[in-house]
Amino acid sequence: MDIQQAMKNPNVVFSSPELLEASMEVTRTQKRAILMQWKDQLEQLLTADEESMLRADAKAGANADCLRRVTDILTRLQP
Repeated sequence: MDIQQAMKNPNVVFSSPELLEASMEVTRTQKRAILMQWKDQLEQLLTADEESMLRADAKAGANADCLRRVTDILTRLQP
């Protein structure tokens, strides 16, 4: 697994936040960093959605649901 790619595009390397959480290839610190990046990207997408810049292939509410799951996992991974 390419940790740099995971940092740039978490959803490309991990199909879900839960798969990242369960991964044994990534340290707890790396998981938190990747999840923070994922969270930032999702927040940007939600802002774009609110400004009616939703991609044609995007599912309504999918970004918000994924953001909730990412946030839940970040909470569980707190030191």
